[in-house]
Amino acid sequence: MKLTVTGRNIDITQAIRDHLNHKMEKTLKDLGEPADVHVALAVEKHRHFSEITIKTKGDTVHVEEETTDLYTSMDNALVKAEKQLRKHRNRQKDLKMKKAVAEKNKTFE
Repeated sequence: MKLTVTGRNIDITQAIRDHLNHKMEKTLKDLGEPADVHVALAVEKHRHFSEITIKTKGDTVHVEEETTDLYTSMDNALVKAEKQLRKHRNRQKDLKMKKAVAEKNKTFE
């Protein structure tokens, strides 16, 4: 996993990087393939923005989250990304199963 963190109007501290690494390892451990992850964090007055883009072999997932706390924003964005990745993986598995069943039915006809 390649993790890139960018800050807009915020300094990226080691604590932020450690938090992201820890959460990403938990979230992306079931991927089973290398992923490029880009995290962009921004602060505007009391609003904290978190944008996460995950690129894998077959999928690209982009999520955005805005809250009043930076860590909550990062965590919520990671949850959204995990849901999207799971949805894409399940959809790919379903399509493979449908194709296999269609091929099997063609051979019996």
